Amino acid sequence: MMRSGQRGLGRRLRVAAMAAAVAALGVGVASRAEERAGGERSTIPFLPNNFPHLNASGLSATFSTEGFIDQRGEYFQAQGANGRSCATCHIAQDAWSINPDTIRRLFALTSGTHPIFNPLDANNPDVPLLTVQERWAGYSMMLTRGLFRRGGAPRADREWDVVAVDDPHGFANLNRIVQWRRVMPTINFHLGSATVNWDGGNSIGTDQLAGLVNQATRNVTGGQQGPPAPPEVITDIVAFENALSTAQIFSFSAGLLNAGGARGGPEALSRMTRIAGRFDLFDAWIHSRNRQRAQIARGQELFNNPNPGGGSCLGCHNSANNGTNVSNVLFDIGTASAEARTPDLPLYTFRNRATNEERQLTDSGRGNVTGLWRDLGRFKTPTIRALAARAPYFHNGIAETLEDVVRHYETHLGFVFTNRERADLVAFLKAL
Repeated sequence: MMRSGQRGLGRRLRVAAMAAAVAALGVGVASRAEERAGGERSTIPFLPNNFPHLNASGLSATFSTEGFIDQRGEYFQAQGANGRSCATCHIAQDAWSINPDTIRRLFALTSGTHPIFNPLDANNPDVPLLTVQERWAGYSMMLTRGLFRRGGAPRADREWDVVAVDDPHGFANLNRIVQWRRVMPTINFHLGSATVNWDGGNSIGTDQLAGLVNQATRNVTGGQQGPPAPPEVITDIVAFENALSTAQIFSFSAGLLNAGGARGGPEALSRMTRIAGRFDLFDAWIHSRNRQRAQIARGQELFNNPNPGGGSCLGCHNSANNGTNVSNVLFDIGTASAEARTPDLPLYTFRNRATNEERQLTDSGRGNVTGLWRDLGRFKTPTIRALAARAPYFHNGIAETLEDVVRHYETHLGFVFTNRERADLVAFLKAL
């Protein structure tokens, strides 16, 4: 006779197989739609709540308070002249961000002519992008790391100067800061901070709604290269974003993430309120006989509690069960430091006008929004739900995996984990 544990495993595998098949079908439909439309996004009118999307750790899903994910709204319509929409770079299967694998698929389907490939985000817009080979080379930051080019002139009113630049792409200079950024997911805003964008550049004080309106408005005239959108268009875009809760719903190792008393998945997330506090999604699994579930619960406790090396994950990610910062604080965790630099990122030398102190960073962070020396290298603490669906990590994609994320904290912030603790923490992050 089959033991109960084996029967349970069999059930989980069947659920995973069916869900993965549905997810693969959805991706297949999207791919054919892209081919027919020369690379445009899928014209499927809607997705049901909790529709599963396959990723390396299991399945993620989105729950909308509107009842389903309506893909007919303004979020999915090109508002400008270049064919881009919000959904060009924020898609359901990538947890409403976009990953390098997806970008490479769009390149392959269209030979690099999909609207996502625009000189606005080329490594260097002054370099020819006429042939397939030129486009592949010219958009390498998008294709390999999922990074988009942002930035501009240093803020006029500031406490620092850029005194040296090393840009491997030859575009940044003393008067033009290039910032390479991952696409932030447009999810879980009901639990999020009022900080909009990695550097808070679109924030309006502590008014999250006003910040999202500002972001959508500037995206239409900037990234979509269009005229200002009517207020009703912006209202529709922001309402769509505010309705979305996205999280991992199924783990290949632990099964359904809302089983056995756990509260994982997007539907439970949509009913939570914005408070500061610990993660308690997997409290019911602390004494689970299922080793994988117990591991996730141990990882949750490592996240919640002070680390022997000083500090704690919860110190920054203090929005309960979501992981943004409820006080809207931005942090410097060394992701823009010279020590964490990868060869494809620029390096800037900043000099304090008052003290002549110098710092080398790959991105000015919030410092070019406020002009303050202390804000250089500071970035928003994003939601950490649905992490498994949106690698690579940090604002500049320098961490390919969640283990790389944990090791960054060990190397640059002095966190201390044993091999088992590191594996436990990664298991928890993959289950979010």
